[in-house]
Amino acid sequence: MKSRTTAIITSPILLAITSILVRGRFRPTNTRHRFDTILVLGTTQYGGVPSRQFAARLRWAAELWHMHGTQNIVTVGGKLPGDTTTEAEVGRNYLLQAKVDPDCLIPVPEGNDTLGSYHAALERLGDDYHGTILIVTDPNHALRAELLAKQIGMNARVSPTPYCPAIFPTKGFFWTLSHEVGGLIVVAATAALGRKRAATVEDLLRYAQGILRPSRIHRHNVLRANQQAAHELAHESASKPADK
Repeated sequence: MKSRTTAIITSPILLAITSILVRGRFRPTNTRHRFDTILVLGTTQYGGVPSRQFAARLRWAAELWHMHGTQNIVTVGGKLPGDTTTEAEVGRNYLLQAKVDPDCLIPVPEGNDTLGSYHAALERLGDDYHGTILIVTDPNHALRAELLAKQIGMNARVSPTPYCPAIFPTKGFFWTLSHEVGGLIVVAATAALGRKRAATVEDLLRYAQGILRPSRIHRHNVLRANQQAAHELAHESASKPADK
């Protein structure tokens, strides 16, 4: 009985890990004009300087852009309290130094998580945007990033950077892998239980991660506040009488 229970618990986790690792090795390139727009997901920056993880994404995005030199690149990401600039602006500045045409750069200084960044980017591109998007992120994040994009109807593929510093067997690799396993649990919970109940699951996972990685607590608090604000705004909009 004990071994069966263990198998029930571990099998989905092993499947998630395998799926994350396999998807992270698949890297679509910017060939044959398959994509209309490149989107770079923001991550940590320090006073205007991208972290190694962020710089790895931007380096790959610049290489993809130079294959044609015509597509727009959307850089997304807001800032946390205390930051002097946004992830989007840091990304734009890096790409300018990489000789990307400034007319092709679209910074969207909003979003503190993947889904929020997608919504901000789509709002900037326009509700009627139906082009194909090539999303740049890290290998371990690729699967969840693509699932979330499809969840909200984006016509997108993910091309994970080959320059990510979080490689096996570094500590960063295992931290990001565990984070993405938790993320996939939230994606599955959203599909099975709905967004409201999935948010409870997500909050529990963030609490556990905060115990293991106290440096993440500040970001979790910001995400929690943003989600609460979005929920209240949606509730207010739903309660307003329709215009006659």
